[in-house]
Amino acid sequence: TFIFGLTGLIGNLICFFVVCRFTVSQHSFVEYLRALSLFEFLSLLYEVIQSLNDLSLYLFSTSLLNFRYSIVCKFYDYFKYTIILLSCWTIVGLTIDRYILVCNPSIKKFPKLSRRLCNAKCARRIILLLLIVSLIINIPHLIYKEWLCRPTGFQYSAIYNQRFNLNQTKKIFSKQICSCRISPLNKSNQLKFFVFWHNYIFHLLCYTIIPAFFLIISNTAILRRLHAPRQIVSNQNEHIRSKLTRTLTLLSLIFLSLYFPYAIVQTLSYFVIRHLQYHCNIRFVLTLHILKRLSELLNTGALGINFFLYILGVKHYRSSAIRMLGLDHYQIFYKYLTTEHQNKKILKKNHPIKCIVQTNSTKFKILKVTSTLYNNC
Repeated sequence: TFIFGLTGLIGNLICFFVVCRFTVSQHSFVEYLRALSLFEFLSLLYEVIQSLNDLSLYLFSTSLLNFRYSIVCKFYDYFKYTIILLSCWTIVGLTIDRYILVCNPSIKKFPKLSRRLCNAKCARRIILLLLIVSLIINIPHLIYKEWLCRPTGFQYSAIYNQRFNLNQTKKIFSKQICSCRISPLNKSNQLKFFVFWHNYIFHLLCYTIIPAFFLIISNTAILRRLHAPRQIVSNQNEHIRSKLTRTLTLLSLIFLSLYFPYAIVQTLSYFVIRHLQYHCNIRFVLTLHILKRLSELLNTGALGINFFLYILGVKHYRSSAIRMLGLDHYQIFYKYLTTEHQNKKILKKNHPIKCIVQTNSTKFKILKVTSTLYNNC
């Protein structure tokens, strides 16, 4: 997870700066791509921090995420789940935007629908709306989460029943287990509400079912339109023949196939352990834990796929990334530059161009350009 997360961090950071520096914000997909790179970078940053914390616990028995105060713990989890939700729904917004451009739904009733919705200004409004909704949905983290510590040992856990006495469990007060969670001392109604919201509202609906529904429906419609037989004389728009449309659709499909197993395993773990009473089956719990860890790798890969599809797949962005990183000075990267960037590099190496203006009449001017670009000609 640490290696995947670190690779995705570097890739999304490069993608963000390339899109912001070398792309003119005229199209809606540029705004979605900028927001997606930023949100995925922050999501992967949380994953890398958590991986470092797990590694520190394993090697040195020391936790890096020792918040000590509940207010820090509250905001850490609050922003973490907000960013996770934004990463998912930005992909949904990008896919729906491409669906409207390619498929033109309700073109008879609303002939200017694509112009009104698929522009940079509208994309910024949608991203802001997603941000506000995500902040509102995750408010229970601020209300109920607390930084709780207890001594090590099963008899001090919340699930332990005081009627049983486990002699093999030793009481160790020198070390404590601390975590950011809802306090078991809260009222029963508060515990039930938090569990219902976290399992059903957040994970099942907002993070799994609703995004998957929009992604599957939109990508199915786009793929059907892309692979439909073309007419010799047709008024199809240029987005159908665009390579960018295929790249955006591929990004959405890969994200769906990689993140969806994680969402399914995460949701099933709540249902199975809560309703089927499998929490005492140690083998089943370990198997489910392994599946969750493997699906987390797929989810981390889904967050880092943005860089590889756009920067390495699209020639214009690849060439811009090479120039930004200063790799265009090496001959091995020269063939990956666009023709425009290759010409600029050639002009920089040679003598400056001399421009001589010759006036033949009072109305017309002839521009004579002389250059020492090719000395042998």
